[in-house]
Amino acid sequence: MKKKDSKVIIKKLRPVFRDTRGDIFDIVEDEIHHIGFITFRKGAVRANHYHKRSTQYTYVIKGKIELMTKDAKHKNAKAKKIIMSEGVLAVIPPFIIHAYRALTPASIIDCTTESRNADGYEKDTIRVVPE
Repeated sequence: MKKKDSKVIIKKLRPVFRDTRGDIFDIVEDEIHHIGFITFRKGAVRANHYHKRSTQYTYVIKGKIELMTKDAKHKNAKAKKIIMSEGVLAVIPPFIIHAYRALTPASIIDCTTESRNADGYEKDTIRVVPE
């Protein structure tokens, strides 16, 4: 497995192929062990945790979400906020606290490099108190 960067990457995805039938977007090129579809009601907050091993890929299908991130390894790290909307991908490496707040009703695809089977997810997930 490749060494992961410790910075969150945010990018608006562009089609890698386009023809009269439509577009193809490459979302993730990594070994994925879980893919989830998550919906949000406006104002809903999810996550408030970080992972010790897993890299998380969040792709916004619809709506607007405020993503808060903070480095869990540095006590005095400042929280960063970014607004994510349709077509935006966030790559969240291990030890980055992340929380989502829905600014509108929203849906995301969530992919992780560690499995959610059995207790693997819970062993890899460290919950934090929201700021």
